[in-house]
Amino acid sequence: MEVTLNFDFKLNRSQVFQALKSYGEILEEREIKSLYNLLLPTVYETAEPVGVFSIEKNDNSSLYKIIENYSHIIYCIISLGDNCSKKINEFFSYGNMKKGMVMDAMFTSYLFETSSQLFNHIYSKSKELNLGLSCRISPGDGELPLKYQKNILEKLDAEKFLNLTVTEGFMLSSSYSMAYIYGADENLPLSKKDHDCSRCPNRDLCTMKNL
Repeated sequence: MEVTLNFDFKLNRSQVFQALKSYGEILEEREIKSLYNLLLPTVYETAEPVGVFSIEKNDNSSLYKIIENYSHIIYCIISLGDNCSKKINEFFSYGNMKKGMVMDAMFTSYLFETSSQLFNHIYSKSKELNLGLSCRISPGDGELPLKYQKNILEKLDAEKFLNLTVTEGFMLSSSYSMAYIYGADENLPLSKKDHDCSRCPNRDLCTMKNL
């Protein structure tokens, strides 16, 4: 199992602004800019990113066709920690709705950025093993059911190492976290494309898509 703690602090500012504009008149553009700059240091101080992945041989015990032809499965978790949700809930509880909304978009952007940085580590490790990679496969995106998140957490012993669990509805207990996999095989090209937004069934709703 590989653990990554060192991530560059980067947010996609334009994506954050675009996501927040979807709220319409609730948030004006000048408010978004002001709150973004105000909250940026707090986002940096609050987030505690950690990425974990493990490359394992596919035992072909899965019933899902999407992964049956890969020789290896790469199980991944990325998380910003529980303090992010606590900070946002604190804003909401004191009636600071706009700050909570802006910070939510900022944490979401940072979560996607850290997953991209984790992919660079996965890419390098796969190259060492002469394995090609599929695009990211996320439970709940149509190719794998949401309940598969539990499999990923169990594979990486996430409750012990990250205090991360799944709810009865198979949602992750920490809001700013993702659990996903890659298929890996020596017959696949070693693609640098982490995620194909154009194929994602949630692309029309996703505010962080890159098309």
